[in-house]
Amino acid sequence: MRAGYMWTGLLAVVLVPALAWADQAVDKEMQSDVVLRALVSELERNQAGLKLEDLERPYFIEYALSDATRVYVTAELGSVTGKNVNRFRSLQPEVRVGSYELDNTNFGSGYGRYYGGSGPSAMPIEDDYNAIRQAIWWATDRGYKDAVETLAQKKAFMESKLIKDKPEDFAQQPPAVYLEPRGDIKLTVEPLEKLAVPLSAVFRQYPQVQQSGVTTEGGSGNKYLVNSEGTRIRIASTSFSISVTATVQADDGMKMSDSFTVYARKLEDLPALPELTKRCTQMVERLLAAREAPLLDSYTGPVLFEAEPATELFAGQFAQRFAGGQRPVGSSSNPDDFENKLGKRILPGFLNVVDNPAQETINGQLVMGNYAYDDEGVKAQAVSLVKGGTLEALLMSRNPSKQFKQSNGHGRGSYGSQAGVGCLLVTSDEGADGAALRQRLLEAAAEESLDFGLRVVALGNVGDGGGYGGYYGRARFGGPRGGGTAPLAMYKVYPDGREEMVRGAEIARVELKAFKNILAAGDTPYVRNSGSGTQGRTVAVPALLFEELDLAKMDRDFDKPPLLPAPLARGK
Repeated sequence: MRAGYMWTGLLAVVLVPALAWADQAVDKEMQSDVVLRALVSELERNQAGLKLEDLERPYFIEYALSDATRVYVTAELGSVTGKNVNRFRSLQPEVRVGSYELDNTNFGSGYGRYYGGSGPSAMPIEDDYNAIRQAIWWATDRGYKDAVETLAQKKAFMESKLIKDKPEDFAQQPPAVYLEPRGDIKLTVEPLEKLAVPLSAVFRQYPQVQQSGVTTEGGSGNKYLVNSEGTRIRIASTSFSISVTATVQADDGMKMSDSFTVYARKLEDLPALPELTKRCTQMVERLLAAREAPLLDSYTGPVLFEAEPATELFAGQFAQRFAGGQRPVGSSSNPDDFENKLGKRILPGFLNVVDNPAQETINGQLVMGNYAYDDEGVKAQAVSLVKGGTLEALLMSRNPSKQFKQSNGHGRGSYGSQAGVGCLLVTSDEGADGAALRQRLLEAAAEESLDFGLRVVALGNVGDGGGYGGYYGRARFGGPRGGGTAPLAMYKVYPDGREEMVRGAEIARVELKAFKNILAAGDTPYVRNSGSGTQGRTVAVPALLFEELDLAKMDRDFDKPPLLPAPLARGK
């Protein structure tokens, strides 16, 4: 084995600039993989000959290609409402003109704001070497012309501006070769249909549910990344998910939607139908209880978010702020940019935050944000973001900032990589169990001379929304009508141990300082997965007790309930 290279079973991993040995490994794979051969061949040809007269040739070219099949089935009340099989190949070319110091990226506010891309292009799905190369050539040509024009505009703009201490536009990165065995891209809808139909039939037992639906999805394929630095990556992935949503409406017109989604890397690893049925039943029973609960007019005081809603809140309000990178030329920065807060306390001293994409499970639960290499070909790295409440680092792609010059393996995104979350885990040095957190909530409420504290069990789509918006609009964090975070299920917690369910109030805004003033945290995180394939993300957070939040009664004009009962309620 040559120094700097490592064979791991069926994988070839190159950790230093490519040598002849690595070239041989790639050449061997290219003999049997038409897609890889077409990508590398056209990359080398464009790298050598792509040039407009009197203009620079590209200094960097990269091709990210997804070769996959995605299937889905939707069902309502035991009947299929839609299904589809989508076989596709999609190429995202990235062409950079200029140099690592200054190129056509990080400028303006258009599609190419952060990277040298001109948008995805469809590729032939048949293994026709010449047809694939033709499509790559055409997409590269468009990308190069766009890059040349953008660089000229950027240079002209910069000549009229005072720009100080601008970072380089692109971080140099040693090439890597990482070739996984090609995955099978054949998928059918039948197994997903067998899950979706009976699961959706569960809601036939609940005529009070106005709308319900089940969506089962599956994806399988291979992702390629090749660039002019010598990186050659092929990653195989599969993912499956089941999403369930339901909506009810109270007598006062307020609609409430709840949902859940489960993920698996393999179809057989999805929960069995009895377990999924149990979760559906629990979700509906919580919705029906919330439908009958009294309204909460207003509240200012301590609020305990159980682990699941705490994770939703953290993911929506806090997690993506850890993404680093420079401000594009011609734009303005956000005063709350976390790069301005490095070395400062942003969370209480007992909380720590780490993003480790190499982590496969958390407390035995699947991590969808696991990956070996990010979408820019950089090996995944564990990053300690917050230690003892103090911000230590940011998640970085190959887009440098003033503070961080190199990527730490967190370039995410199929169509234009930016820094983003992989597997973000929040832990507490003083984690408490549920009983201790409730007691601390009551103590904090007593300090404010309140008769009760407030405990949030679930977030959802509450107000005038409904249907599938309950899934996609879950845990709203502001909107055109001024709506804030909407607790679906919350309880007044009294000193004698009583709890009373209430509804109909929202948290208008959760300021950053509210996270800084968290009083306590739980000992067990809730694992929230999202995304699919190589684009999965995971955020895991324990229960959080906020010192003070403001909740106000929803001020909406709700739709009137239906004039007639649902057909299921009539029994005919």
